[in-house]
Amino acid sequence: MSNLIIDRDLNGKLLEYVHYVYREGEKSAICIDPGYDTEHIFRYIDNKGIVIDNILLTHGHFDHMLSCKALQDRFNSNIYISKIDEEILYNADNNYAILIHKNEIDKFTVKNIADGDVLNILGLDIKCISTPGHTKGGISFYIESEKVLFSGDTLFFETHGRTDLYSSSFEDIKNSIVNKLFLLDDDVKVFPGHGKVTTIGYEKINNDILR
Repeated sequence: MSNLIIDRDLNGKLLEYVHYVYREGEKSAICIDPGYDTEHIFRYIDNKGIVIDNILLTHGHFDHMLSCKALQDRFNSNIYISKIDEEILYNADNNYAILIHKNEIDKFTVKNIADGDVLNILGLDIKCISTPGHTKGGISFYIESEKVLFSGDTLFFETHGRTDLYSSSFEDIKNSIVNKLFLLDDDVKVFPGHGKVTTIGYEKINNDILR
């Protein structure tokens, strides 16, 4: 039986979820999409007693990455993002940090990932699946051994991410969902960046991308 723990914690006024992956009894953790309420994140991880050694970014929008700098400063975290979305990390217009009146973003060090890359962290093989549409460089993270997918703002419960933003495309997000994510097994549990947890099988029947 796996001792893997997946926590999801609501962060910020846009109701984004920060996901934490770690093993029971161990401190080293993965943080997926650290949102912009940094104080809340620090309170959460201190309460859990975990250390954020690795950060995975599904995309470069502000509500999923603004705590990266503070986390990296404290833990010397590795931060992974696609090369394409790295380009919007520090552009407040294109990552929409201007919505919270933040015009400048402190830089942090990242490692680039691409479609098909596999990260081995915590003894897990984490597959990077390129899922453009919400942003041009969107990445979903799939852990086959655990049957879990972190879909960022690509696949949501019964719907999908917005496609009226900078570098977004409805055609791309539909292709990403239908021709990539829907190829996964029906029992794969989906942890999206916003909204309820779902499964691939449920979304194949109920997602509005099909209508």
